[in-house]
Amino acid sequence: MNGHPTIPDVTDDDVAWITDVMGLDVLDEDRQAFLKRTETFDVSACPGSGKTTLVVAKLAILARKWQHTTSGVCVLSHTNVAREEIQNKLGHTPVGHRLLHYPHFIDTIHTFANRFLALPYLRSNGYPSPLIDDDVAKVFRWNVLQGRERWKFESWLNNKHTSIDEITFCDSDLSVALTSRDFPTAAHTATYQRAQRILLESAAAGHFRYEEMFVWAECLVQEYPEVAASLSRRFPLVLIDEMQDTSQRQAALLASIFDRANGPSVVQRVGDPNQEIFKSGQEQNIADPFPDVGEGRTMSIANSRRFGPAIATLANPLAVISLDGDGLQGSGPQRAVEFSEHSRNLIIVFPDNNTDGVLEAFGTHLLETFDDATIASGDCFAVGGVHRPAPEVIAPGHGKFPRSVEHYWAEYSPEMSKSDRHPKSLVGYVQHAQKMIRESKDTAGGIAHFAIGLKRLTRQIGQPVGDLERTRKHRAIRGVLALTPEALGRYDAFVQTFLIGMTPVTEELWLDYAPQPRELAGHLCQGDLNPVAGDEFLAWEEPQLEGADQGGPHPQVENVVKVTSGDREVSIRLGSIHQVKGQTHFATMLLSTFQNDHSSEKIFPWLTGEKSSGNGEGVRNLSKLKQSYVALTRPTHLVAVAVRNSAIDGCRAKAMEMLQAHGWEIKDLCP
Repeated sequence: MNGHPTIPDVTDDDVAWITDVMGLDVLDEDRQAFLKRTETFDVSACPGSGKTTLVVAKLAILARKWQHTTSGVCVLSHTNVAREEIQNKLGHTPVGHRLLHYPHFIDTIHTFANRFLALPYLRSNGYPSPLIDDDVAKVFRWNVLQGRERWKFESWLNNKHTSIDEITFCDSDLSVALTSRDFPTAAHTATYQRAQRILLESAAAGHFRYEEMFVWAECLVQEYPEVAASLSRRFPLVLIDEMQDTSQRQAALLASIFDRANGPSVVQRVGDPNQEIFKSGQEQNIADPFPDVGEGRTMSIANSRRFGPAIATLANPLAVISLDGDGLQGSGPQRAVEFSEHSRNLIIVFPDNNTDGVLEAFGTHLLETFDDATIASGDCFAVGGVHRPAPEVIAPGHGKFPRSVEHYWAEYSPEMSKSDRHPKSLVGYVQHAQKMIRESKDTAGGIAHFAIGLKRLTRQIGQPVGDLERTRKHRAIRGVLALTPEALGRYDAFVQTFLIGMTPVTEELWLDYAPQPRELAGHLCQGDLNPVAGDEFLAWEEPQLEGADQGGPHPQVENVVKVTSGDREVSIRLGSIHQVKGQTHFATMLLSTFQNDHSSEKIFPWLTGEKSSGNGEGVRNLSKLKQSYVALTRPTHLVAVAVRNSAIDGCRAKAMEMLQAHGWEIKDLCP
């Protein structure tokens, strides 16, 4: 085939086919336009627009018509949601199978940078088999300095309000930096040189943090410009999801490979700039801003199928970038729709020094508004922008109270809501792999996850053989163990027992099985082994209970508060706004928290509709508006906001009147 690989056209028949295959609702004009466009453009898609589902639908159509055997579609994001959606919705179909295999690539931006750029660069420059893991790198760097030298260095860092955990590098000469700022002393000082020694020894051993790999990816592109042309031919279509969360460094790297203005590859970026909550003001993507400002190169989907018009009206003013036309629209929800249209979206006003009753008022309001069957159609959440405790004691009466989610419920634990993708032990990998398999109904991802854990163990006891650096760790492990059939048989039996047969992992059973992975790891090493290493990684670890894995009511583990009224009950889950981004809830309450300012006081003019968009606002308030917008666009049926009394204390009667006129019902807890 001559020339650059072509992208197939999408027709009305293709749209009808995928609508039937995936069981989609009738697609409106904007959504059909997204599926059909085959040129470079950006899509700004509102919360609940079905963005990921549309991405998967487009991929399925293209895979069905794809004619190239060595060039494919490249889909990049910050998570593997698209891949998981393909497995769930299309895993049983031939087109789904095609999408998940060569020549297509569907994975995270980090994985793309590592596989095609950073790892080849490191290997070609004589670095040992790299182990990319923040936790492993931190532990190694902690242990580079010993004795009094380490004590002095730690004390100095503590005085600078940082630690060894923050030490990193941002360029190929390993110049010392901190993860959030420049290193606080000059390069000629002894302190700087100690820090650089930590990095040099870590690099020599092949221990890197995830973000550090972008340095080596950039090196390859800069030293070998032909790589960009090669990758552009390999991927004639690049689709980037959740583009709003792409950092300056990531955007610049992708732009240097896939030139959206002049390059041969088509680049389609999808996201919502109003939901950009994972970056600080210093990390904004100015290298290749999203969405594009070029005429005709941006389209928007402003109609949400998650919630109805009432929630859309209340959330719309908080959109930092105003949506086209009439702003945010709501045509949902899809379930229990007859109970979604009401005028009971709630503002709870509470005393500045007393949050007692906020969660109870929210729960009682839900029980008064909906029947049990309707409430059961989804989860109810209360979330805040700050959810970790402060180093200082902040009690009622303190100027920062309530600072975080724990000030609404003393038993709240921020760690219980965390999804740990990098377990601290091998049994943690097995437990998480089983959870992945139960949720996806597919063993491949779980087995691959366990194989990564076994590679980590191998790295701890010796030097892994080179074949283990192949991307598909399970296949690589089986290939190495094939030289020792008995070891291969034990590996396959282990996988069969825990990841195919799904035998529950108990402490007693794990203690019997733990010697096997150590023995297998030995077969995967080259050279001398450390027979006593890896003990901590092989130790038993209690499973992190969450969701359906609980086996009983554990409100303190689940971060769940139960509110009762008579013989009825509703459960309210607590968490952070960042944790629930991308989720859909039945009802969501935004809690007022403190970071530089009380959030409810700063966003109050937008709650009344007095202000709209983020025009003229500073970085701090833009961040609060974006977080609030994310929270207010999670629910299908009801949204609530907990507001400090001081937010309305200046002119209480007028503030109450404005809230009610904008569509809020008010519950006043102030005496």
